[in-house]
Amino acid sequence: MAESALILLVDDEQANLELFSAILQEEGYRTLSARTAVYALELLEGNKPDLIISDIYMPEMGGFEFYERVQALPAARSIPFIFLSALTDRAHVREGKELGADDYLTKPIDIDELVTTVRGKLKKAAVVRNAMQSEFNSLKEQILSTLSHEMNTPLTYIIGFSEIISNEASQITTGELKEFAELIQHGGTRLKSLVDDFLETIQIDSGQTSKYYDNDRRLFSLKDVVSSLTSEYEPLAKEKNLQLQVTADGELKIFASESLMRDLIGRLLSNAIKFTAKGKVTLRSFSADDHATVEVVDTGIGIPDGDLPRIYEKFYQINKDRQQQQGAGLGLYIARNLAVINRCGLSISSSEGVGTKAVLSIPTR
Repeated sequence: MAESALILLVDDEQANLELFSAILQEEGYRTLSARTAVYALELLEGNKPDLIISDIYMPEMGGFEFYERVQALPAARSIPFIFLSALTDRAHVREGKELGADDYLTKPIDIDELVTTVRGKLKKAAVVRNAMQSEFNSLKEQILSTLSHEMNTPLTYIIGFSEIISNEASQITTGELKEFAELIQHGGTRLKSLVDDFLETIQIDSGQTSKYYDNDRRLFSLKDVVSSLTSEYEPLAKEKNLQLQVTADGELKIFASESLMRDLIGRLLSNAIKFTAKGKVTLRSFSADDHATVEVVDTGIGIPDGDLPRIYEKFYQINKDRQQQQGAGLGLYIARNLAVINRCGLSISSSEGVGTKAVLSIPTR
C-alpha cells in the first residue's frame, strides 16, 4: 500500500496544531508540526512533505518570509503551499498570492473547506508530478538515444583512425596520413559541436544566458556580424557547390548581445547550408519600420507541414529515420531561445521540396 501524504503544519498556537493534525490524520494523512518557521525549516532538512500549511504571523519568522525561504530550497520549491491566517483583508490575501502560494485559508477554519482544499492541492500536485516524471522519462530516452549515436559515430572516427596511424605508421603514405588526420579532425569537430550544444542548452535553461544578455547588450553594427558569418560559412557553401548570396545594410545598428546574435544568425545560416543539396542560400539584413530584419532563405529539402509545429522542440529532427543528420536536434531550440532572450521575433516558413525561409526581427534600440 502506498504511503499516505505527509503534511507539514506551521503555527505558533499549539491548540491549532493539535486540531489540524487530528482533522488531517482522521482523513488518513500523516502530519509534522512546528510552532515556529525556524523549526519548520529544520524539519525540511530531513523530510519532504507533500504539502505545507503555514500561519502568517509567527514569532522569529513570519509566514511570508518562511515561504520565500522554502522557495530557495531546490528540493522543496515544488511543494504546494497554503497560507493560514485570522486576517481576512484583501491586502494580505493579495500579498500571499503574489508570492506564489497555492491557496489562502482564514481562521476560524471550516473543517470541510480545509479537507477539500488539502485534497485538491494534493491531487493537482500528483497530476503535475506525474506529468513531469513522464516528460523527464521521455527526455532521458531522447538524450540517451542522441548520445549513443551522435557520440559513438565521431568517436569511432577518432579512435579507429588513430589506431591505424599508431599501429601501421611505417606503412601509411603521406596522402593516407592526411586523409586520416582530416577524418579524425572531422570527428573531433562533430563531437565538440555536440558538447557545445548540450552546454548551451543547459545555460539557457538555467537562466545563465539571460544574465549574460543583461550584461552584454549594446548597440552595434549588424553588417559586421553578417560579414563575419559570411567569411565563416562561405567555404562550407562552396564545398557543397552552393551559391551564397549576402546583402547587408551598412548603416543598420541593432540593440542586442553581439555574441548571442552572432550565434543565433549563425545557426540559421548553418541549417540553411546543411539542408540544401543544390541551388543557393540567401542572407539579407535590412531596416523595417522600427526594427531590423534578417532573412535566411534556402532552396533545400524544406520542412513537411506536419513537422513545422515541432521544429523548436529539444532533440527533434525532421525525417530522422530517412536521412543522415549530424547533431542532437538542439539547433532551432537554441536559436528560438536566443531570439527570445534578445527580444527578437523569429518565424520559420517552409515548403517541402522547395525550401525554407527564416525571418528574424531585431530591436534597434
